Amino acid sequence: MRIGVLTSGGDAPGMNAAVVAVVRRALVRGWSVSAIHEGYAGLMEGRIADIGWNGVSHVQQLGGTVLGTARSPEFRTSAGRKEAVFHLVQARISRLVVVGGDGSLTGANALRAEWGAHIEALLKERRITRDAANTHPRLGLTGLVGSIDNDLWGTDRTIGCDTALHRIVDAVDTLTSTARSHQRSFVVEVMGRRAGFLALAASVCTGADHVLIPERPADDWEGEVCAALWRGRHLGRRKSIVLLAEGACDRQGKRIEAEALRAMIERELQIETRTTVLGHVQRGGTPSAYDRVQSTALGVAAVDRLVGEARGAEPTVMTTAGPSVVPRLLAECVRKTAEIATALDEGRFQAAVNARGPEFMELLAAHDTHGRPAGSQAVQRRLLLAHVGAPAPGMNAAIHAFVRTVSVAGHVPVLAHEGLRGLLEGRLAEVDVDGIQSVGATLLGTNRWRPRTTGEVAQLRKALQTHDIDGVVLVGGFGALEAAAAMRVPCAVVPATISNNVPGTEISVGADTAVNAICEAIDRLKQSAVGSRHRVFFVEVMGRRCGWLARAAGIGGGAELVYTDEEPPTLDRLRQDVAGLNAAMDAGRTVGIVLVADGVPDPYRAERLADLFRQESGGRFDTRVCVLGHLQQGGRPSPADRMLAVRLVQKAVADVLSGCRPCVVGLASGAVKTERVEHALAASDRDARRPTFPRLLASVTDPPGPPSA
Repeated sequence: MRIGVLTSGGDAPGMNAAVVAVVRRALVRGWSVSAIHEGYAGLMEGRIADIGWNGVSHVQQLGGTVLGTARSPEFRTSAGRKEAVFHLVQARISRLVVVGGDGSLTGANALRAEWGAHIEALLKERRITRDAANTHPRLGLTGLVGSIDNDLWGTDRTIGCDTALHRIVDAVDTLTSTARSHQRSFVVEVMGRRAGFLALAASVCTGADHVLIPERPADDWEGEVCAALWRGRHLGRRKSIVLLAEGACDRQGKRIEAEALRAMIERELQIETRTTVLGHVQRGGTPSAYDRVQSTALGVAAVDRLVGEARGAEPTVMTTAGPSVVPRLLAECVRKTAEIATALDEGRFQAAVNARGPEFMELLAAHDTHGRPAGSQAVQRRLLLAHVGAPAPGMNAAIHAFVRTVSVAGHVPVLAHEGLRGLLEGRLAEVDVDGIQSVGATLLGTNRWRPRTTGEVAQLRKALQTHDIDGVVLVGGFGALEAAAAMRVPCAVVPATISNNVPGTEISVGADTAVNAICEAIDRLKQSAVGSRHRVFFVEVMGRRCGWLARAAGIGGGAELVYTDEEPPTLDRLRQDVAGLNAAMDAGRTVGIVLVADGVPDPYRAERLADLFRQESGGRFDTRVCVLGHLQQGGRPSPADRMLAVRLVQKAVADVLSGCRPCVVGLASGAVKTERVEHALAASDRDARRPTFPRLLASVTDPPGPPSA
């Protein structure tokens, strides 16, 4: 059987990773694959060609789509879709994967629904044979949502959304420095059509003063903007940032223009204001690690769904719920997406907000909270934040969210310098949290100390009593769970570690930034090998005995091989891997990447593996070792890590104020949830400091060669 794959509509970063996954997963499952070039326009013209394993080598790091894309007005007609059916039958394609937005998926659904009628028409016209009609009585269809707008109902993220958010956040971070220097305001217009996710998420990530989105127009948007900017200036901020979604309107449906917004700010507040329209820079360039990894998982799931489904099954779209892939009925997703547009047209804005999902509502609540002045309570409680363990990107976003959430609730935020050791030594102080979300590591510092003996537990509890601490939020890794277990006051743990080894959550704050750093390093290593060729890089990455980081980066970076403590090298496996890599080099491969987690057994360290492979290569390639080290922990936190920190801290503060027993706040299928610390520790391997359940991604990386190698 044969699977066809096409990309349609606007291009989105991550489409290439999805195509790689579809092609290679299909080949592994024993199916042939045809690539349809230039989207539906190419399908109308019959631009279909077989594609093999090497046809998609080293493309997952490229922006856009290597298959090309084009919108086709003809495909929107029944006659046009009949022509598409003809070309699919001619190419012997009975299963189709479409990567595109809601319009592309709607068109694919129409094609599938009309398939039988078009087959009969083509038979009457004698353009196809009866045998061909009998061989292809219906079309199997699965969709992947490729759109930077993140506007399809039922999925946490669409392919390309995360990369676009990277572009926006990087731009706003950069503009913030010049805005502070000149005490200016900036209006930044971002894409999204009638979906406000990009603007809202970027606002939370960067600490923008105000955001205007289609889902929540104001009766007096001018007054709201002025009030937000005036409040920020009154607090001493030297800059003002307003994010404008391109589809933002007033309550009468009149679009808010960036230039009109800029002029209004200058007129009403006498603040020098500039406008920046980011435009198509948001959808171009190298895809983020998330868009590579998750697109790979989506592509693999799409093929497995097509291969395993019964004939006549309803078409599906593969959606995300956190890192999980969830198949949903395509017709339902398209229908409910259209209902959101109808709600906006009819002024039912709260219905539109609710339909966007829980993350959207949590981010909206965070934006509102962070923009309000401190509240007051008759009885104020003192809540402490402290770090436990190594630094992780996104910790400063957690600090900012903690201070603002606690203050707005009318309580007192207390910050411990250098973790719980700082608490014991009385090093508690305020930190100016304005604009710290973009700063790497943590301004508070951190410490690995946690109570291990009865005496140290008593010491910790006495310090909490001395400083009148009523509740604690610990931000850190596995050690934070162990420290929380010793608390007598309400305590919640926000997992923050690049290793992603904390039980009780699918993903930890900092892990996404680390995967991005590794993928960027792999991209550069591949480029460095262009001149030398026939070189294999052995890259040692962090994670110790939890292999999630190596596995995720292996998928995102297109590594040929990945070795972790959970899946360590063995002599038998090494023989197979060496043979596969040698065969790949004989078949034309010129560069290879092998990722080695720093927690593999000593006999299989990266240096020793590099020597072994070079010796057994028979002169086909040489090897180099690259130890990334603490580069993986540094740098500006990614948007995903900033948003995750905000979402988890909001829940952690609420849990502590409600008097919770020690708990860990994490994600389950993309939703924020709470689990008792004792239960999380029971579901872990405490010696290896990792969850007992596997957290490795089930998908295709880039094996040394095709299935026949």
